[in-house]
Amino acid sequence: MARKKNPKYKKQDLINKIVDFSCNGILQAAIIEWLKTEGECKIDYCYLLLKEAKPLINDVLKDLSKDRLEKTITDLERMLYETPDRKLRLEIQKEINKISGLHNQTQKVDVTSKGNAITEIKLIQVTRENKDGK
Repeated sequence: MARKKNPKYKKQDLINKIVDFSCNGILQAAIIEWLKTEGECKIDYCYLLLKEAKPLINDVLKDLSKDRLEKTITDLERMLYETPDRKLRLEIQKEINKISGLHNQTQKVDVTSKGNAITEIKLIQVTRENKDGK
């Protein structure tokens, strides 16, 4: 995991570059190649940096996806109010509900157990009696 005495980039700079590359869609193999050449890192140090950058990448991607989600909902709402076709409006509203997480969130209750979890199953044997009572 050794690096040169006076590297071109500091560790935090390399992690920031990894986050930037990952959020811009650059593949991990290309990032590793860049780290090996420009960052002057050996392969084991590259993987260590990638591991340390992973939480930062996830945080940035959460923010990006949240922004995209809000923009998508805004665009769909604009389309909803602009279209005169009722069937299309219903479909757009369904999409908004799916994206918002309102679709299929109803919790199903098992009416046979009065909403409680089923913990045991009993087997009941039914026999048929003859006319003689046997």
